[in-house]
Amino acid sequence: MSNLIQKYIPKRDLADLKKLEDALAKKEITVTCMGLYNHGKSTLLNALIDDLELKTFKTADVRETSENKSIKADDIVYVDTPGLNAKDYDDKRVYDAIKTSDINLFTHNVTTGEFTQKEIEFLNRVKKNWGDSNRFIDNTIFVISRVDGATSKEDIVNTISKMQEQILDIFGKEAIFIPVSAINYIKGKKENKNILAKKSNIDTLKEAITNKKESIKSTILKEKKKKLLNKYDSIIKTLNSKRNKIELELSGLKREEKRYSRELEEKIMDIESYLRKQSLDITLKKVQVTMNEFE
Repeated sequence: MSNLIQKYIPKRDLADLKKLEDALAKKEITVTCMGLYNHGKSTLLNALIDDLELKTFKTADVRETSENKSIKADDIVYVDTPGLNAKDYDDKRVYDAIKTSDINLFTHNVTTGEFTQKEIEFLNRVKKNWGDSNRFIDNTIFVISRVDGATSKEDIVNTISKMQEQILDIFGKEAIFIPVSAINYIKGKKENKNILAKKSNIDTLKEAITNKKESIKSTILKEKKKKLLNKYDSIIKTLNSKRNKIELELSGLKREEKRYSRELEEKIMDIESYLRKQSLDITLKKVQVTMNEFE
């Protein structure tokens, strides 16, 4: 049976099933952080788990995150993903990660302005391929990062307003936007500057995650089962399609077998007829020779 499964079900689908089954068995809430490369995802996650030394999720100017990395903090599993614009195959890793995610954090560096074309392409892909794109928006917090680098509060407000319009254009629904400065939060905590830490808005984001977590707890099991069943249905549909294709091919082979069988029988009959005719001709010639001898 296992050989048949491996033969007809792609490894990618089997891996997705394993992830979904594992997610269903776990009681933790998964929070997945995504966004463009170098937009502050790793620093944000370190701030959320109060890792003031930035050791849990690596941060650097060079590409550090090439695989999905997760860490459990209390009843939440935080997942860091590769940058959307880092490598072509990274987009798939991000997309696969949010398939099993309960809450999404979409980080965007405010200094780049509104959503970039790459971000728009990714969100459109989610809209196109997601079974219920409204659920993606409902369970996603758009985190406007590095607000400490903005020229003014007005710029932050204007940028968020433009991004909200972009979300409306794609999903037809408004999203939650929270501006933060993870760097200021970490600095404020390390230097006991409580006002700086408070103004960073990280505590507001933590509260939003907690509220979101509590609001989906009652439906989280149902959602996980739904994701798993949808994957099963998708695989069954693919297998049925393959079965129908094989049955058509088999039917065609049977028709070919009958045609070859008929052609073979006809050729055999022709050969037998030819041999009978040759045998008769030989017999007649032999008789003729014999008669000639008697004459």
